[in-house]
Amino acid sequence: MPANPRNPLLRSRDGRAVLVTQAAHALAQGMLTVIVPWLILEQGGSASQAAIGFAITFVPFLLLAAPAGIAGDRLSRRPLLGSALAIGTAIAVGLALAMGSGDLSVPWLYLAAFLIGSVRVFVDAAMFGAVAHITSRDEAMPAQAALAQAFNLGYFGGPAIAGLALVMGANIAMAMVAGSLALAGIAAVTASPRLDQRDERGPRPTVRRGLAFLFLSRDLRVLTMTGVAWSIASGAAISLAVPHLRNDLGVSGAALAAVLGAGVACMMLATPIITRLDRRHADETIIVLACAAYVVPALAMAFIPGVMGTALAYAPLMLANAICAATLMGARARRVPRSMQALAGVAGRTLVMAGLATGAAAGGFAADWLGSRGAYALVAV
Repeated sequence: MPANPRNPLLRSRDGRAVLVTQAAHALAQGMLTVIVPWLILEQGGSASQAAIGFAITFVPFLLLAAPAGIAGDRLSRRPLLGSALAIGTAIAVGLALAMGSGDLSVPWLYLAAFLIGSVRVFVDAAMFGAVAHITSRDEAMPAQAALAQAFNLGYFGGPAIAGLALVMGANIAMAMVAGSLALAGIAAVTASPRLDQRDERGPRPTVRRGLAFLFLSRDLRVLTMTGVAWSIASGAAISLAVPHLRNDLGVSGAALAAVLGAGVACMMLATPIITRLDRRHADETIIVLACAAYVVPALAMAFIPGVMGTALAYAPLMLANAICAATLMGARARRVPRSMQALAGVAGRTLVMAGLATGAAAGGFAADWLGSRGAYALVAV
């Protein structure tokens, strides 16, 4: 029987609601990566304080991954998503109003960044559980690819939109964040009640069982280790792009935006590629191909001279990045019981976040020692 050409998430009302929720929520989170550091600098904060404001949005993953994962597996998903996104919307509205009155300080911005980051953890957990419920195990790979594409579209497009919105005023930019979070919440609660159903047949989700699935099962242990290694390399590659383009090649702001935008556009090809590969190859084969595909553009970034060569290398690098991420998530989803998808998913996401942060720091040190091109060669290795 021929495979349905449409992505499994596009075939159902609930799947489409999940994709809109993911894209709108990711857009808000992507905008915040620019707006929060910008506001801290506007309040007279230092560059290090701005960097802390950016990093604080990721701290909740380390603190809340376990309770968020258990909530995503045990609680009804629509109320969980609606409540979390309503809280995030209220915080963003409060920030927009505080900006208008000028009553805003760096500590309050830190608190707001932490709280909105906490919303993200619970939304991500609910998303993992929802996708596993909507799709079959055989459809996990293309479904995760579509979900990752929705996330990439919002999260990597968000900084560009934030930059344009800040021209109109920081309070306008924050109001747009609130609007994106509200849209995500509306999309989530308009899904059908079937989205709230849970699979009671599998093991009851606990932190111990979640960690056991990730580290004691041989297949999942290999996937987890591969995901951490990939995220370290990815964090280094992404963090090196702007310094390489600006410092080594001396590109203008417009050229920088064009190169980064081409990378985001190229990431949109990941879903059809993964869907086609998934019909013909085993998960392990796709993972090997995805990781191998990362090596070529990383080497190109290291050795092809000039802005045009870098632009032509950066776009496939981001495509390979998107394919690697979605492939690893899909392979993990196929191996975890439905009753523990949220817990295992958000735990895996936490490890990836830690890897990205480690890779970004390592990339900076490697660039100081070897230069950006040498650091990209190290990424390929």
